[in-house]
Amino acid sequence: MRKKEIIFAVAILVSSLIFPGCTRPVPEGEGLEIGSPAPAFKLPDLNGREVSLDQYKGKLVLLDFWATWCGPCRKTMPVIENIQKEYRGNVVLLAVNLQESRDEVRKYVREYNINSQVLLDEEGSVGQIYGARAIPMYVLIDKAGIVRNVELGLNPVQLRAQIQRLL
Repeated sequence: MRKKEIIFAVAILVSSLIFPGCTRPVPEGEGLEIGSPAPAFKLPDLNGREVSLDQYKGKLVLLDFWATWCGPCRKTMPVIENIQKEYRGNVVLLAVNLQESRDEVRKYVREYNINSQVLLDEEGSVGQIYGARAIPMYVLIDKAGIVRNVELGLNPVQLRAQIQRLL
């Protein structure tokens, strides 16, 4: 299985040089600094329940900023879900959908059998605070709520190494 993941990581890396990612129109935000506290937020999930970043203090949190129309997001989402399964109980994956309707996202999640906890940032306010001007974008937050890594695109080998260091 590791060989397939390495091949996939190389393919993602090469494609990221050719197709740097999906961009979306968002106003300039503050962005994030590695080593700074992760900005708090509350967003609804697909069932309308409010989810807060603060409720996951004490766990590693991986934010996945994505959209249904983003080709690279479609390719990386299954990989990121597998990483979450590997670290079940230690890593929480919050898949933050950017500026799409609940119905559109719900249909996509069903069609592609997405099992992640999906949050809806319909206004794009959380994406703006986190500086998500290109997607997929991943933010790794440590157990104390500190931003430890921000990545555009996905390198699963590097992400696993970062998670291991923070456990």
